Amino acid sequence: MKTRILLILMFFPLVAYSDQPPDWDNYKVTSHNGKWAAFLSRDYNESAKYPWEDTWTLSIYKAFQHPVPGPNQVPIWSRPYDPSGYSEGYLSDDGKIFVYVEYWFRKNYPVVKIFTEECTIFKNGEFFNVGNDLEKTVSHELWLRDGSKTEFVSKSEKPFVRVETVAGDRYIEVTCE
Repeated sequence: MKTRILLILMFFPLVAYSDQPPDWDNYKVTSHNGKWAAFLSRDYNESAKYPWEDTWTLSIYKAFQHPVPGPNQVPIWSRPYDPSGYSEGYLSDDGKIFVYVEYWFRKNYPVVKIFTEECTIFKNGEFFNVGNDLEKTVSHELWLRDGSKTEFVSKSEKPFVRVETVAGDRYIEVTCE
């Protein structure tokens, strides 16, 4: 009995640090104030072998209560979306900005994706200058502080996204160029 418990305890850290697989489902993100909803939907293409090869769309609506928008609801704005397979994101309280933040650090790949009606802003991991002391998982490196938050803030009346990283807070100006 003691041997079994010891074996379970030995393998528990491996389970705790293993990565969760993506789910590739449509999903909804509601703004903090509950007035806006982002719906990320997959258009199934017959030629696509994998979910990430399908066409995805980010659509912003005045908030709706159901998991999916009703047939008469028209989005306020929409943009093409390149998903990572995880049902997450942040929508500003005015419905103007949607942000997706990757958990896993990649130096030369977008780890923050910002969508507005006018443009899409991608920031690679290199932009954040977080150093080399990243927490390692089975197959990735984590760059966000444990329990981190991503928030919308205003500086000099300009919108910014604040991301809590292992190296401190980082700010991204939401300006279309």
